Amino acid sequence: MTTHYRRPDVRQEEDLLPWRRILAVAFAVVVIFFILGVWSWVLLRGREAELRPAGRSLARAREGFEPRGVVAGVDQRVFQREAVGEEGFGKMLNRRKREELGRFGWADRGRGIVQIPIEDAMNLVVEESR
Repeated sequence: MTTHYRRPDVRQEEDLLPWRRILAVAFAVVVIFFILGVWSWVLLRGREAELRPAGRSLARAREGFEPRGVVAGVDQRVFQREAVGEEGFGKMLNRRKREELGRFGWADRGRGIVQIPIEDAMNLVVEESR
């Protein structure tokens, strides 16, 4: 059994949220977040410049790093177009290999072994296998 006790002289307040205070706190949080972000960015840029061997400029850091000819046994000129013009070193090597495969010549003159064009060699192999 519950009794409802009411006092007519006590009223419940309206439920009002303090929107101005909430928005002010939210705005302050965003401003502080932005200020701290900019501050950390400035600190990191300064620290990066201190740790960079060439000092503060990236141009000075790139001066000593020209492309090398051979890296880990791989000829890097194959990947550079400037070395041989627009054709490129790799395409030039492929063209030379195709020319080499398409001509007659001596493979070993002392042993009497000749080199014949690849098309002729493939035709001979096909005829021999029949």
